[in-house]
Amino acid sequence: MESDHRKYYSMYNGKTWNKKKCEKLMFFVMSIDCGGNQVANTIIVDQQGKGAFQTIQAAIDSIKSQNNQWIMININPGIYKEKVLIPDRKSCIILKGSGSNNTIITYDDSSHKVGTSMSATFHSSPPNVILNGITFKNTYGSDGPAVAASIYGDKSAIFECSFIGYQDTLLSSKGRQYFKNCYIQGEDDFIFGEGQSYFENCVMNATQAESKPSGFVTSQRRESPNDPNGFVFRGGYVVGNGTVSLGRPWGPYSRVIFWGTYFTSVVTPQGWDAPGLDEGQEQNLTYAEVNCTGPGANIEKRVKWEKKPDSLNLNEYTLSSFINNDGWLANVPSILL
Repeated sequence: MESDHRKYYSMYNGKTWNKKKCEKLMFFVMSIDCGGNQVANTIIVDQQGKGAFQTIQAAIDSIKSQNNQWIMININPGIYKEKVLIPDRKSCIILKGSGSNNTIITYDDSSHKVGTSMSATFHSSPPNVILNGITFKNTYGSDGPAVAASIYGDKSAIFECSFIGYQDTLLSSKGRQYFKNCYIQGEDDFIFGEGQSYFENCVMNATQAESKPSGFVTSQRRESPNDPNGFVFRGGYVVGNGTVSLGRPWGPYSRVIFWGTYFTSVVTPQGWDAPGLDEGQEQNLTYAEVNCTGPGANIEKRVKWEKKPDSLNLNEYTLSSFINNDGWLANVPSILL
């Protein structure tokens, strides 16, 4: 139990919780299911005053703490220049935009000002959060990390959203996360974190300038071979310009699988890198490509320590096994699927 307490201390923004509070929070986090897959209430956000609120944050602030039923916030078209935070005690929130081309949340904060995670235009802490049809953008520029979205909560489901930044665009930080039909753009480590995350039919657009060194699509953190986390990309595309490697480790047991993904020629011949690890430690990484296609999928010059598909139990990396073995995705309201 003590290890679980430490886990939840770190998950909730570095706050200090005493044991009694932590146990109460753990019970809430683990037991909540948002009342099935029905939406209990809808709130409309419209910049022209045609809804209940004109800003997204005001709509979130109106929802009670320890909410346990799905509340949908419908966000009408517009460019919303605001930092948006869903705090840790406000679960069961759906942010539904009008399509990623029409509903855009943008800001320009950076790690130099507030730290990497809190530079995020959008920050979500609680479990059971759904995002649909929104673009999250950090326009700070190319001078270090500037996060478009940081997602900390278990059982987070993201559909048809776009994440646009330069370095550290999308922080998949903690818990199980499902991304479907999303677009993620950046130059360096633009998908990173400690999440247990499944990306289905997503487009990863590497925008590294041809005059710059190769960037990295992923920087996944995994500290132990027993940790369940990692990134699985099923289908989708890696596109862009310049050159980009598929990943580099953030932690000695980093794990990233690309399965049935199409790689354009933007992918480097070596595919992966492991800066900072001692010689031989690369063997602890689980980096693999399974049935990938495209001009960037030639594995002849890949690093020698890339895992071969036949050395993996691929059943561990299916959607149902990797993040949905308790069936939590069945609680996603059907109007979003």
